[in-house]
Amino acid sequence: MKTTVKALTLIAGTLFVGQAFSAELVCAVYAKSGGNSWGNGTKNCMAFDYSFGNSTNGRFYLKNVTKDIKEVRWNGDARCASSTSTSCNATIRAYSSNTATATILYKDGTWETTNTARANYETGY
Repeated sequence: MKTTVKALTLIAGTLFVGQAFSAELVCAVYAKSGGNSWGNGTKNCMAFDYSFGNSTNGRFYLKNVTKDIKEVRWNGDARCASSTSTSCNATIRAYSSNTATATILYKDGTWETTNTARANYETGY
């Protein structure tokens, strides 16, 4: 019984530490024509300009990665050419939901799915 309790405590501690140092998915939106961007480098970013376009450039990228990466599986609006890339460009559509997540497979055999990052863009009158 004592050994079982120690083992469970060790496992719970390992999971807690793993979550405390987990990777974070963040975004950046690049405004056109001298517009403004807010929250770049956070999980919720936004840009506003008066270009009257329907999209702008942006990217989703990983922060606080503490292990060697074997592969990254991107989901949502992130578009990557490489499965080991920690950064993906994205076309951020105006007035729509632009989200991404990533599943990271580490070289040590572990994996994690990141938070959802949300990029917003508005252009107007």
